Amino acid sequence: MFLKNKYMCTIKINLEGGDIQFDVSNDEQLFSFRSGLAFIAIPQFFSTLTSFYQGNTNEVKIDCHGNYDYYIFSSDGEYILIEHKSHYPIERIFNYQFSLKGYMEAIDQGFKKYLEQLENEGIFPLENHAFADPLGEDVLNAFYNFSSLLKA
Repeated sequence: MFLKNKYMCTIKINLEGGDIQFDVSNDEQLFSFRSGLAFIAIPQFFSTLTSFYQGNTNEVKIDCHGNYDYYIFSSDGEYILIEHKSHYPIERIFNYQFSLKGYMEAIDQGFKKYLEQLENEGIFPLENHAFADPLGEDVLNAFYNFSSLLKA
């Protein structure tokens, strides 16, 4: 097994502006997935992880909405490799490697905790869903479909 480390995940979503940040860490590394347009980025992110888990694809490029960064996610079914090309303040490339299942479980737990926190604060579920809502129906369906894979 690649890592014995415990994975942790925190989720931040700007509900008004739509920016997101998913941080996944273990004892060795911290990877931050950041993007604008949460209503597009989150379903794409969950769809990518689902495709890796199901073995339907082995590489996906995700552009960050709101800046020129991008991520290349690849997987052999056991590990997830992430290349992050950053353009600010200078162009740099960062590489990460996680256990695919450990990474997915951390994201699943982090997103559930985030939704629970919003529910405790009386923010979730949202009363009125706008088209580009960061926690709209498309986003939640993408998460629930992703999460259901881990229970099987």
